[in-house]
Amino acid sequence: MTRAAFARVGLYARSETRLFMVSLAREIKDRFGASIVLYTGNDQETAFYRRHGEGVFEDIIQAKALHAAAMEPPADERAEIERAQAYEARLGQTINFLSVSNRHLGRGYALGGFGHPRSRISEHAKYVHLLHAYNECLAFWDREIPARGLTLVLNGPRESGVMARHHGVPFRVFAGSRHANLHNWAWNEFYENPEFEWAYLDRAGSGENTLDRPYHSHLVNRSRYLHDASLLRLCHRGAREVAKFAWWRLRGYEKGRGYFLGDNLKMMARIWMDSRRLGRIATTRLDDLRGTPFVYYPLHQEPEMALQGLSPEYFYQLSLIAAVARDLPAGVRLAVKETFGAIGRRPRDFYGQIAEFKNVVLLEPMELGLECVRRAEAVVTICGTAGFESAVLGRPVIAFGAHNNYNFLPQVRIVHAEHELGGHLRWALDPRFARETAKAEGGRFLRAVVARSFDMRSYNFIDVAEFEHASVDDATSALSRSLDVAAQDARGAAWRAA
Repeated sequence: MTRAAFARVGLYARSETRLFMVSLAREIKDRFGASIVLYTGNDQETAFYRRHGEGVFEDIIQAKALHAAAMEPPADERAEIERAQAYEARLGQTINFLSVSNRHLGRGYALGGFGHPRSRISEHAKYVHLLHAYNECLAFWDREIPARGLTLVLNGPRESGVMARHHGVPFRVFAGSRHANLHNWAWNEFYENPEFEWAYLDRAGSGENTLDRPYHSHLVNRSRYLHDASLLRLCHRGAREVAKFAWWRLRGYEKGRGYFLGDNLKMMARIWMDSRRLGRIATTRLDDLRGTPFVYYPLHQEPEMALQGLSPEYFYQLSLIAAVARDLPAGVRLAVKETFGAIGRRPRDFYGQIAEFKNVVLLEPMELGLECVRRAEAVVTICGTAGFESAVLGRPVIAFGAHNNYNFLPQVRIVHAEHELGGHLRWALDPRFARETAKAEGGRFLRAVVARSFDMRSYNFIDVAEFEHASVDDATSALSRSLDVAAQDARGAAWRAA
C-alpha cells in the first residue's frame, strides 16, 4: 500500500527545508522506487534544485505561484468571478477564505499585524487580481494532479492541498509537533494530524515524556530576538537589508521585487519604538501575580500561518481579549503576553487598548510562556502552542481554533459560539476541576505525539545545510507510516471523508 502511494510524488520546494527535502526525496526514491516531480516557485529555485538535486527528480516544474499570478493582467472581472464561483461550488469554500492566510493578498485579515511591511503585490493587487491569482493556481493543480497521475502531494501550498483533497490524493506537509524539535507529517492545510488522536486512543508510546523546557524553535527565536533587538543591531540589520536588496536587484532575483525596502527599514524602526513602548506598559511579572488567580492568553504574531493559516475561521485577537475580560468572574485577571516576532507589526495603540481593560495585565514579554502556563488557572488560545502545553500539563484549555491537534482531549473546551465562553470559563476555574486526571491524560497525549513524530535533532531552519541523515531516515519512515495508516485503517478513510 505504501509503495503505491509513493508511485508518483509531487514535492513542492520550500526554502527553509530545501536541502533536507532533497535528501528526503533521495531516500524516498531509493527506499520505495518513487518517481518524484519537483515543483518550484521561480527561476532561482529551479536553478538551485537542478544543481543540488541531480539524479533525484524525474522533472522540475515551475508551478503557478500566487504572487506571480497576482501581478498578471487578469481577464475582465465578470469572467474571473464566474471562474471563482465555479471553484467555490466544487471545493465548498470561498476564494476569500483561501486568501485569509496570504500575507500579501490577505493582508487585510492581519487585524493585529497592520504594521507588517507592504509589498508590491499587496499594493498592486485589486480584487480582480486576487480572483485571477487563485483561479490560475487552482487551475494549475486541477490540471497537474490528474495529468501527472500524482499519488501524493508533499509540502505543497494551500491551493495544492485543497485540490489534492478534491481529487482524492493524499496530501502531507512538514509541520512542527510543538515539543522539543519534533516534527510530523500533517494531513491537510490546517496542519491537522489525526494520528495523534489515534495513537492516544491506542495508548501508543511509552516512558515518561515531560515538558521541562519550551519547544526548540521558540528558544531559537527567543535567542535571535535578544541578539537582534538592540538599536545597534537593528541599525546593522538595516544596513544589511540595503545591501541584500541591492544584490537581489543586481542579480534580477524575484524576491528583490517583493517587499518594499523602505517598508522593511521602517519595520526595524518600529521594532525599536514598539519594544520601548511595550517596556513601559507590559511591566507585570509572574511573581507580581502570586496569590492572584489568572487566565493566560499569549498573543499570536500576525500575519502568520500559525494564526490565519491554522484558524481562518477565527483570528480576532482583540475581540477575544475583550470577550474573555467581559466574562471573567470577579477576582480573576487575564494575563496577556506579547510574542517576540509581533513587536513592530502591531497597529498604533494596540498595547494601550489592551491595557485599558481593568482586569487585564500585560506580562513582561521575557517571561517564559511555559512558566506562564504552569502558573495560570487556565489557558485561552486560538491555535497556539500554549494550548498544547497546557493540555499536556493537565491545565484547562479554552480554544477558539477548530483545528488544534489537542482539541479532542477532555481538558479542552472549544468555543463554537461566543455565548458559550462564560460557561467554559466557569468550568475551567471550578476548584473541582480534576487536575490529576487531566495531567495523566496530558502525559498520555504527549507520549502519543512523540510516538507519531520524528526528531529533527539540532536542525533550526537558519543553517539549512546542517541536519543529520538519521532525521531524514526517521522522516521517511514517519511519512511511510502515515500513508500506510491512511490506506489500511478504517479511521483514516473516515477522517478523510469527514
